[in-house]
Amino acid sequence: MRSKVSPLLVSALLLLPARLCAADVGDPAAIEGVIAQARAMRQITPADLASIETTVNAAVASRPEDERVRYAKVLLDRAKGDRRTAKTSIEALIKQSPDVAEYRATHGTLCFEGINDAGIFEKMSIASMGRSEYEKAIALDPALIEPRIGLARFYLNAPGYAGGSYKKAEEQANALIAIPGGKGEFFGRSLLADIYADQSEWPKVEEQFQLAESSTNAAANPVAAMRGYAQILLNKKKDPAAALVVLERAQNAAADDATIWFLTGESKKSLGDDQGAIIAYSKAIELKPDAVSSRFALAELLEKQKQYAQAAIEYREFVSRFPADPRAATAATGAARCEKKAK
Repeated sequence: MRSKVSPLLVSALLLLPARLCAADVGDPAAIEGVIAQARAMRQITPADLASIETTVNAAVASRPEDERVRYAKVLLDRAKGDRRTAKTSIEALIKQSPDVAEYRATHGTLCFEGINDAGIFEKMSIASMGRSEYEKAIALDPALIEPRIGLARFYLNAPGYAGGSYKKAEEQANALIAIPGGKGEFFGRSLLADIYADQSEWPKVEEQFQLAESSTNAAANPVAAMRGYAQILLNKKKDPAAALVVLERAQNAAADDATIWFLTGESKKSLGDDQGAIIAYSKAIELKPDAVSSRFALAELLEKQKQYAQAAIEYREFVSRFPADPRAATAATGAARCEKKAK
């Protein structure tokens, strides 16, 4: 069984904004829209999350035993960070309907997302379970994107003795590229680029991102390709100058992308251009006030430049917005330190 809804309906729903899917809040079409949106491999904005929650809560109130409503609730819980509840719920759904590929894929993802909370001896068992769920999902629906990405990441990141394999990761990447309609091409080429970057085969890395950027299929995402290439150049090749060349093109294509400006800030900071980095981080925050890493980096650079009053403001804003972030205590100390120096 491939899914509980026809592929044609899913394709149509993916094209609908969340607010349109919620026209009849909580009805079956709206729930399928929520599921499609949550599984679209794109970041869910706070506004989208609020809309999804309204739709799911309405459906839970009217049809709590509906299988698709329960699945939408799993995806909502995961999006809100409550992975433990989501994992328990998806396991119950799998017992009820073991042949739904989506459920298996989601369970596999939840296994790996929670693996760092487990003890060292439990991690192997959880990884094995996650891998198995991805394999079952692919067997049920070879065109599903999520389990192929997850399985490729497993092979890419796991040590050899635990099943890691560049060859097997490459097989999954190529399978993504081969999915009809090109919907898996960007992910497959990004994975191939990661594999080649690990092996320092930089011409091959560039080739994969050029192919992703120039793709003409309906699922192409040139900006994401540029962003991914810049990240690899910056973080893996350690070449911020080359990353900046890519990021300048990305800015022209998507000047309102906060991540592009964050990466620009990181690149300029690595090159010693603190003022340029401050401008880039500030732009990222202007576009996305909850750009957590940009705000912390901006506060640090302002302090380095002895702009203590403004640095203190940014540190305080960081603590206020992100109290649970591991850097919150450091930011609070930095704020106090800068306030003292500003007097």
